[in-house]
Amino acid sequence: MEWAILYLAKELYPEGHTVRRSEPMTSAEVAQQLRSALEATSLPDSASQDAAAIADEYDSLLLQRNDIVHAHPATINDQQRLHRVRADGTHESIEPDDLVAFSSDCTRLGNRASALLWTLRRGETS
Repeated sequence: MEWAILYLAKELYPEGHTVRRSEPMTSAEVAQQLRSALEATSLPDSASQDAAAIADEYDSLLLQRNDIVHAHPATINDQQRLHRVRADGTHESIEPDDLVAFSSDCTRLGNRASALLWTLRRGETS
């Protein structure tokens, strides 16, 4: 998913602007690259709306990703779970179904970003 987002940002930037794929980037920096690319380019309305929706969904998935990655193992009701305590003091248990849903959402968004990328490369936006 992140590679699809990064390549989409690279495609959106005007000619001459580069996104260096070899430089390490956090997920938040990848999201910022996409937002910056959207601001720097002019797209037809449908493609612009689709790209903005992809950026919004990516931001949302980053929050879920952080909850998963920064969670700790815990025993809850005699079952092993991941448990996340956020900086604001809120907490939640991450269930196995949450992990499956997150994975599916990432795959779907990666496919959507790839589809828009190839549509833009073929010049099929209207």
